[in-house]
Amino acid sequence: MSQMVAAGLIAGLVVACGPKDLDPGEAAESGKPGKAKTSEPATATPAKTPDGPAKTPGTPAKTPSSKPSDKAPGGGKALTCEQLQNASLDGGGLDGYGISGAALSGGRWEGADGVVIELQPQCDIGDVTGDSAPDAVGALKISTGGTGRFYTLVTWRNDGGTPVPAAAAELGDRTPVVSIDIPSAGGPRQVTVVYRTRGDDDPAAVVTITRTAVYEVSPPAMVEVSHSDAPYTP
Repeated sequence: MSQMVAAGLIAGLVVACGPKDLDPGEAAESGKPGKAKTSEPATATPAKTPDGPAKTPGTPAKTPSSKPSDKAPGGGKALTCEQLQNASLDGGGLDGYGISGAALSGGRWEGADGVVIELQPQCDIGDVTGDSAPDAVGALKISTGGTGRFYTLVTWRNDGGTPVPAAAAELGDRTPVVSIDIPSAGGPRQVTVVYRTRGDDDPAAVVTITRTAVYEVSPPAMVEVSHSDAPYTP
């Protein structure tokens, strides 16, 4: 009987000392009752925003400038019409005017004998001597002291970026130049010139014709290849 009582007492002690029932949200920890740790949902780390817009690999190519190049083929400097303002008049078919060694200054030259040479505004640039370097073709008005005003076409060849007289052609007395053009699609060494002139029976003091003439540069001359005329009334 005493053994049965002892067994019951032991069983009761075991039950009394065991873990109590846990409330919802509690959990045993190291054999001791306690609150369960609540698992917080993982927070996604936001992707780092770049400091600036993404860089495109490589350096973007520069847009070519629209400015015309001042370099001639082969690296030489191309001539400009502005250069003719102070260009040489020595040689190139101009020797007959007695201006050996002369040069324009600000588009004008005046000799001791009364000869005055004035550069005209009409001008164009292009290769007319066949060396791939752009030359200049312009016009001069030459006064000799009388009533005559003689117009002359001149080709200045490109000598390393310096205009040097190469060829010339006389247009006549009081025959003002209207335009000078070196056609890109024209024949080699050719220049188209528009100027005013007159018929053989017309007085020298008037112009009655607009002439469009094609010249070929054949140093030291500019040789007319063809021309066409249209009536002109001042």
